[in-house]
Amino acid sequence: MTEIRILSFAAWRGGHYVGLAEVLASLGASIEGHRWELIIDWLLSPQAEAITEATADSLVTTRRLIELFSVECQLIDGELVGHGDSPSVPEVKIRAFDSGYWDVQTDSPELLEKIIMLYPDAHELPEW
Repeated sequence: MTEIRILSFAAWRGGHYVGLAEVLASLGASIEGHRWELIIDWLLSPQAEAITEATADSLVTTRRLIELFSVECQLIDGELVGHGDSPSVPEVKIRAFDSGYWDVQTDSPELLEKIIMLYPDAHELPEW
């Protein structure tokens, strides 16, 4: 088993906010089949109520999260817990931290390499 690592990267790039939909879409096939538990602490969106209702008390597919978060949406503080084949064991966690950073915790070498390739400013955090 590979060691769990946490990578953090800036959510703002050249004046552009990289939102949750963009982060999930960029990670591609490595999370395509995942189902997600979403914990929203602070969300700015004209569809905030609809997003909260759609994600409450159920696991949501990656595709559905991309749809929900693709319209003027900024997750300021929150956490996603992604489950692959086993619904009881999370494979990846993604956290929005103060609208400035995305933190990704996983033991997937493929996912870690993809993050480093896409977000060269990604740096390792010692703990969640």
